[in-house]
Amino acid sequence: MLSMSVVPTRLACRAWACQMWACQMWTCRADLFRRLIMVVGFCLLPLKLPAGLPAELPESASVDASVDTAATPDQSAIVAQVSPTEVSPAEVLPAEGATLQVAVTGVDDPALIENINAFLEILAESDQAIDNPPYIQYLIERGKAQISTALQPFGYYQSTVNVVSAAAGTGDSWHVDYQVVIGEPTTVSAIEVKVVGAGAADADFVEQRQAFPFQRGDVLQQIEYTAFKNALADIAIEKGYFDADFTTAEIRLAADLQTATVALTYDTGPRFTFDDPTISQDFLNDNLFSRYNTIESGQAYSSGAIADLQRDLYNSGYVQLIDVTAKPDRDSKTVPVDLALTPKKNKRHRFALGFETDLGPRFQYEFDWRWVNRRGHQLTSDFFISPEWQQTGVEYRIPANKPATDYYKLFADVTLDKTDNRDVTIWQVGGAYRDQVGHLAREFGVKWSQENFEIGNDAANVALLTPYFHLIYHKTDDPLNTRDGLAVEGYVTGTDASISDISFLQAVAKAKYIKRFDEKHKITTKGAIGQTWTDDFHVLPPSYRFFTGGDKTIRGYGFQSIGDVDGSGDVIGGDRLVFASAEYSYFFKDNMAIAAFVDAGDAFTSDFSIKVGAGLGFHYYSPIGPIKVDIAHGFDETGDAVRLHLNIGPDL
Repeated sequence: MLSMSVVPTRLACRAWACQMWACQMWTCRADLFRRLIMVVGFCLLPLKLPAGLPAELPESASVDASVDTAATPDQSAIVAQVSPTEVSPAEVLPAEGATLQVAVTGVDDPALIENINAFLEILAESDQAIDNPPYIQYLIERGKAQISTALQPFGYYQSTVNVVSAAAGTGDSWHVDYQVVIGEPTTVSAIEVKVVGAGAADADFVEQRQAFPFQRGDVLQQIEYTAFKNALADIAIEKGYFDADFTTAEIRLAADLQTATVALTYDTGPRFTFDDPTISQDFLNDNLFSRYNTIESGQAYSSGAIADLQRDLYNSGYVQLIDVTAKPDRDSKTVPVDLALTPKKNKRHRFALGFETDLGPRFQYEFDWRWVNRRGHQLTSDFFISPEWQQTGVEYRIPANKPATDYYKLFADVTLDKTDNRDVTIWQVGGAYRDQVGHLAREFGVKWSQENFEIGNDAANVALLTPYFHLIYHKTDDPLNTRDGLAVEGYVTGTDASISDISFLQAVAKAKYIKRFDEKHKITTKGAIGQTWTDDFHVLPPSYRFFTGGDKTIRGYGFQSIGDVDGSGDVIGGDRLVFASAEYSYFFKDNMAIAAFVDAGDAFTSDFSIKVGAGLGFHYYSPIGPIKVDIAHGFDETGDAVRLHLNIGPDL
């Protein structure tokens, strides 16, 4: 078995061609000058031009296997016995002025055809009048080697290419037909792939090593071989093995080109560690941002750790832009990290007009004071108005020890809820502490409220001091357009007559699950259960009663139209809630789907009477979140024969 470099990469061929054309001044495309130089250059061409040139890509080069740059053989890895292809001037040059027609026959695989088209330079001249016959003849002969090269990444090293070049018809056209016999593919006869060094036992390297794309007897696919090498290099960069290199990377072809052996050894070298990270900014106390920093000096390097820190800083609400500098120090095997922060504008005002089928037209104003002081305290306020619902409130946040997820808050708001059978005014103030570990968040709080209400035949003015506990699990691949996500909530609150006007205890659990199985199918399921224990339901404020019906619960029914009914026929809610929904969506386009759904449930105090709604919908998944138009029918007598529901906002 002989060993020598063969199979030019497309880049190497182009580099050699550029040198030749530059030496003979063939790159000048000005017509008159090119004609003169081409004639002289062609006469100076040697009688034999090698199809394979010794120029090589560096071992670390990454080869893009897309059509734009063509699937290219890994020249640096291949050794074999070959014979150079002769390229010589033909006795009869293509006719000047004739229209060039180029065809390739003998290849049926679309991937092979695509790669040949990417390599074959003469195709750029096809369907054009020949104005430089020597140059076209050179491309004709050169095309044979280019076709052979284009087939090699797919394992075809034994192909033969013949070309027929002749005038056609009356001589107005010149046809070039490449006749290809691709031959049998080269198969892998032996494999030796090793990862050595400090990362040999790293779980990511072990997993990637086990995913090597070849088994003995498989066709030699250089695209997969190169992708595997690139994947190892990506892991090394991501996890800080910055000295990693291939000490062996070889595909050795047998003399008959029918089989090949693969030998690959990747030495990861040592894993670099973080040096003390620095966060550069001048608008808040350094102590605040130091509490965002979760990277410690001496910690094993990971690009994911830097990405997590960036995400937390962006989510803080303070930061507009982060300029990250992380250059490995190969002497100390450390990575100093500096994050230079550009702040957002300190104050933001937002106005919005909208429409909900439950609440009708609406106007909303929001104000964000992103940092009230250098300690990073934040103030938000909002004002919401619709024909039947008005609310205004303010919230003041104080960052806790882990400000990325944890904070204290003080809040106050006023709510007016006025419908045909309801007149409610709520004044509320409170405070809470919220923390989060992973996808699980907890909130402990207490609030005082004064609720003056008339609902049906019930009326009261009730003051309550209510501690509460809110547990939230939220995991999603995309908060706006969710393909895979789960949200679960639990809420417990209550009070005693010794500190409030009434006594009660309430518990609520909600869940929603979304799964898109492929590009076409998606299911959404959700449900809720709740119960309130109280001695006198009729003095329980409406904000602690259960209602259902509307866009987000049981479609086909009006907003909060499901609940117990008093003697006047007014809906007064219930002390228990049961609700479930199932929806199937079929995507006829990437961002458009038709949906079918069934919702069912009830809010009640004594007798459970299930209410069912079902219908169809059109859902458009926009960059700002889903826009859903649903038409539903309520099967109970309190439901509507046809009811339109419009939802705009995140799925989860």
